[in-house]
Amino acid sequence: MKAAEAMIKILEIEGIDTVYGIPGAGINGFYKYLGESKKIRSFCHRHEEACVHAAGGHYRASGKMAVAACTSGPGATNFVTGVYTCNIDSIPVIAITGQAVRAQLGKDAFQCVDIAKICEPVAKKTYQIIDPAKVIETFAEAFRVAREGKPGAVVIDLPLDIQNAEIEFDPASYKPLAFTTPDPKAADIAKAIQMINEAKNPLLLMGGGVILSDAAKECVKLAETLNMPVITTYMAKGGIPINHPLNAGHCGIQVGQPIGNKVFLDSDLVLGIGCRFTDRHTGALDVYRSGRKFIHINIEPHEIGKIFPADLGIAADAKKAINALLVEAGKNGKKSAHQDAANLPALRKELARKLDYDVKPINPHRVFGELNKYFGDNAIFTTGCGITQIWSGQLQDIDNPRRYLPSGGAGTLGYDIPAAFGAMAATGKQAVAVMGDFGFTFHVQELAVCAKNKIPVIVVIVNNAYLGLIRQNQKYAYGYECDVAMPENQGMMDYVKVAEGFACYGERVFDAKDIPAALDRAKASGKPAIVDIVCDPVVDCSMGSALNNCKEFVY
Repeated sequence: MKAAEAMIKILEIEGIDTVYGIPGAGINGFYKYLGESKKIRSFCHRHEEACVHAAGGHYRASGKMAVAACTSGPGATNFVTGVYTCNIDSIPVIAITGQAVRAQLGKDAFQCVDIAKICEPVAKKTYQIIDPAKVIETFAEAFRVAREGKPGAVVIDLPLDIQNAEIEFDPASYKPLAFTTPDPKAADIAKAIQMINEAKNPLLLMGGGVILSDAAKECVKLAETLNMPVITTYMAKGGIPINHPLNAGHCGIQVGQPIGNKVFLDSDLVLGIGCRFTDRHTGALDVYRSGRKFIHINIEPHEIGKIFPADLGIAADAKKAINALLVEAGKNGKKSAHQDAANLPALRKELARKLDYDVKPINPHRVFGELNKYFGDNAIFTTGCGITQIWSGQLQDIDNPRRYLPSGGAGTLGYDIPAAFGAMAATGKQAVAVMGDFGFTFHVQELAVCAKNKIPVIVVIVNNAYLGLIRQNQKYAYGYECDVAMPENQGMMDYVKVAEGFACYGERVFDAKDIPAALDRAKASGKPAIVDIVCDPVVDCSMGSALNNCKEFVY
């Protein structure tokens, strides 16, 4: 059979039910058989980068892999940001790019670029298949690599004559490659429990790896067993219910919360599971590390000690490590007497940031208060980058894993709408993209994809008519302002007409009390919708350079 037909059969066997892509001359051999598949649906996007964001959102929301596909040249290079966004957040996707025929490689042929080499620094692995006999084994290996260990994005570049080549393939003989996840060593687990038992104020830091291994419930049970406050990293938001007695929120210099920073600074031992200790979480490392020991559990050995040495490093799958810790902890039944543990519900109320501003123009904090009340736990949220993304991380209440899907490590403007599309296509749950007015203009064309496919994503624009995060950085770090004011976004730019032009519903809100009714109308429209909320342009976002110097702004 044709190699392209074999590829589609492999995707079906590997459990792929959705391809997000854009056909083109360089990938049309593949698309011929994609169109004939009875098991895989395909969506045609309006920009190649959005295809990868949608495939990433699909996995983040559902735990099931999807594929992104595009043609050669600029189509392939548009994939790069999406591949980077998925890979740095450990999201497994297969990104398939079309390519010129093999005879044209390296000869500056039309739309011929070495995308496998371009993507090497930002992908988990890349392949360019130049031998038809390698098609089957390459696809099998690509799926194993994407899923195994620390998951990630894998790129497969397909010259057109490879897609159209005749190969021997029996679908009945194909089996996905098995892989194992690392088990923790018993001695390390025993040592970890000993260290926790010896600490006065031990803390459990739940990272995104806990969500990826579907171990959030077990992680919360471990915290309950040991009476340890739980701080979630940004990528683990929703891993513990908001009102759980041991929920200590987030810590960090941007997406952190006062309760999380306080409880972290009170700790003398941190059990970090499935986390990376990245810069926006830690801030100044001398403050972050001072006076406490660290146990670091990560599925990828190279992550342990990458930022700073751990007192105990355990290379293991998060779920396996948590279950082993539960068994070991149950042997003596000892619970910590952490000074904050009994007080966390009261602390959450005492240290909560103010949301109920009743002012005009609308204070952005009020928007997130209204979103919390309106949607509760009945939506999946996506957010990309900027001051709105940070407010979202600080202020939104999320009660379950896989309901909050941010662009974490990359901070990608334009991620929000296509990721919400992929999340909603995968799960059928309401998806809400929360973004600023500037970020909205990145990949706004994907609203057309939402409308065409009747996927009623709701876009909430926190319209402060500024590059808000950059304005704040210029103001406080440098004492100037340049090219960040965008008053036209609250005036001459009409995002309601943009919505209507893409066959969506649109509404602009000027008074906070009107937000719930606007959301009602957006949902009732049955269409993708934009709710453009006009906000105070100069509200600052709480942040700092270290956990002990985050500045709070109250208006």
